[in-house]
Amino acid sequence: MRVRSYTLAALCLAGLLFTQVAPAAEEPAAESPPAAVSGPAPASAAAPMPQLSMPAVVRSSGGPLSSGESDYVLVVGDVVELNVFREPDLTTQATIARDGTVQLPLIREVTLAGLTIRDARELLRTIYDKQFLVDPQVFLNVVRYAERKFTIMGQVARPGSYELQGGERIDLLEAIGLAGGFTRIADRGRVIIQRKEGGEVKAIKANAKRMADGKADALEVQPGDVITVKESWF
Repeated sequence: MRVRSYTLAALCLAGLLFTQVAPAAEEPAAESPPAAVSGPAPASAAAPMPQLSMPAVVRSSGGPLSSGESDYVLVVGDVVELNVFREPDLTTQATIARDGTVQLPLIREVTLAGLTIRDARELLRTIYDKQFLVDPQVFLNVVRYAERKFTIMGQVARPGSYELQGGERIDLLEAIGLAGGFTRIADRGRVIIQRKEGGEVKAIKANAKRMADGKADALEVQPGDVITVKESWF
């Protein structure tokens, strides 16, 4: 029959098409490269960690004084503290007496007034080393400074007494500045400093004008100084 012929022809055509398409469908698809994975890389692939250096050891600020403090000249009334390394029984505080001496363990009386802290420390180290200890490490500090005043009079804006704080050092021009500076009629070339030395009063003449111009050396003010700025004659 004709219908069967058409059906048979259609079946043959479908079989031919299936034969051509099926092999291509059966071929495995080419593997695509794996997608990039976000996030931290595995430990094995991570960059090497930088080596961290250990923090430096911070030493305490105790011990010998700085150079500037070591140059401070001890005076009557200063309270000093003595420490000897590994000798806690020798630790003591003492006031420098009016005669310049101080009472310390074992060595008892020793004169320290007029010495710098550095020199006083070396003196004590020598005494302890010679008489009592073997190669001692001696430390000496000022725990309270004596009252340290100077007086300025004459032709300055604010005459009066001024106190030096601790181991503070000032020169003549700075002292005049503390007193408000010169008056209009001051004679800057005639400044007299009265200073006690060895039980006597010594008069020191100074030219503040030349100091200000850099033509004369600065003069350091000492506790107890009495400074007088003269009046100009013109």
